[in-house]
Amino acid sequence: MSKKAKTAIIVVGLLVGIGLFNYVIKMDPTQLAARGVGQEAHSHDQDEEEEAGPSLEDMLTPLGPEDAPVQIKALWTNPSDIEQILRPMLSSVAASYDNKVRVDFIDPDSEEYKRLVENVTGGVGAGLVINGEMIKQVPEADLGMLAFAGSPSMGEWGERDVRLAVEHELEKAGVEFEPQVEHMHSTPPPSPGGDEHAGHGH
Repeated sequence: MSKKAKTAIIVVGLLVGIGLFNYVIKMDPTQLAARGVGQEAHSHDQDEEEEAGPSLEDMLTPLGPEDAPVQIKALWTNPSDIEQILRPMLSSVAASYDNKVRVDFIDPDSEEYKRLVENVTGGVGAGLVINGEMIKQVPEADLGMLAFAGSPSMGEWGERDVRLAVEHELEKAGVEFEPQVEHMHSTPPPSPGGDEHAGHGH
């Protein structure tokens, strides 16, 4: 075999060896993992799912039974208010009164929304309508009334106000409940053990 032939075989052998080496490196699972191949797309999808959060349809799902003695209609114009403030707050309220509170999140495109804004709220498009009223006469409130116009993010009303209004409505309806906020009654209602604050959530 001539020197040229030997050299050609060595060169070809080297090229094949380099090719095989590169092929093995590319296919080696540890190398692939080190470069993030095969993981990137999956973790990216997961991040997107987490960032997307619940759908608007999920957030508009009503809370509580249809025949609850206290009916709350939540009016909104900004979807982020539902997700970040209204739904968490009203879920907490509804859960506290053992199926005595119903919350409906009213779609701004619905006929019910238009009817409530025209006939109940006087044109106010965001806030709460509790048993047919946006302004509730509640003797324990600072001004003897509570107004639920606008978003709670504006600080004009909050969860304690909603609980006061709910408990006032339950009292009016003669429905027994476990008080969750302190009430300033002129004549404290009798309670077992004589402690009027028994059972209050602090």
